[in-house]
Amino acid sequence: MYFFIILTLLPSLTASTPRACNNHPSLCNTTYDAVTHLGAHNSPYLHDASNHFSAFGNQFFNTTTQLDAGVRLLTVQVHLVENSRTKAKVLRLCHTTCLFIDAGLLSDWLYTIRIWLDNNPNEVVTLVLVNYHWVLSHDLQAEYAKADIAHYGFVPSHPPNTNASWPTLGDMIDKGHRLVTFVNEVRREEGDRVPYLLREWDYIWETAYDVSTPTGFTCTPDREFNTTSIADALASKKLFFMNHLLYEHQAFGIILPAVDAIEETNSWYAQGGLGKHLERCRREVGRKPTFVLVDYASVGPAVVAVDVMNGVRGAVGRLELPVGRVVEGESVGSRGRLGMGALVLAVGASLLMV
Repeated sequence: MYFFIILTLLPSLTASTPRACNNHPSLCNTTYDAVTHLGAHNSPYLHDASNHFSAFGNQFFNTTTQLDAGVRLLTVQVHLVENSRTKAKVLRLCHTTCLFIDAGLLSDWLYTIRIWLDNNPNEVVTLVLVNYHWVLSHDLQAEYAKADIAHYGFVPSHPPNTNASWPTLGDMIDKGHRLVTFVNEVRREEGDRVPYLLREWDYIWETAYDVSTPTGFTCTPDREFNTTSIADALASKKLFFMNHLLYEHQAFGIILPAVDAIEETNSWYAQGGLGKHLERCRREVGRKPTFVLVDYASVGPAVVAVDVMNGVRGAVGRLELPVGRVVEGESVGSRGRLGMGALVLAVGASLLMV
């Protein structure tokens, strides 16, 4: 008798729990371009004990943990490197040069993302590959094949720079095309076209990348866009990519992520803070960015700031991470955690300011 009652109630209980896309039910019916996606700059290059807290690291936690915590955009540099033993050319994830940071094979990194997508069927993830040595699209395609991830690849139904609508996250998930890949440079040779590898500059315009002062963040087009006019950028129909990265200049032209200032950089209202930058760009551009790229994505209210842009509260299935810097000699668990609900209430009013 009781078993029958439970079976009778089970469909209604299941129906009462809406699907959450990218950690929230309301985003399922939102088009891809209208969602603000939090990005982890140089995702696999870590500043932690695994590489003796390398000054060239851009994140405190690995790619899988970033995704678990709400990051939905991952960037990486792809380098063509000769294997010292076999002399074969391989694609590796290095930071400027493999002498600084070598995070392994591109195919291995893609495989970790594929496993994450397998285990998280309601999530859409975006990659930006910095094609450091301009390898052919078919060379990148081979890496996707090794990782068995190409079947997730999203292919737009419309050419770039048109008024055609992007699909909703729900549509992308239903069709199984949940991985969007942009490649910043691709050698254009006859026949070398892979439909799911999208040339970044055909689809995206970016703000300045090399900011070295907290007052240097802007909302005007900069990278690979032949204008500084916001009106021209909007007319291009390209996606708005907001870089929020603060660098420190070192000797010999070396620039490093400003890790000592990251609490302020990823904060809401500090000078040069992420929240102020987002609010300013939403006013000046007249729309929120589709992508927001940060270093050390776990620090400060970065993910909450993106929630505010998306008008959502109460993220579903998101891993909570320590919010402070990970420093040598300190246990990760010893740092405080962010009171997500309190912070959302505090900054949610910003939605009324624009």
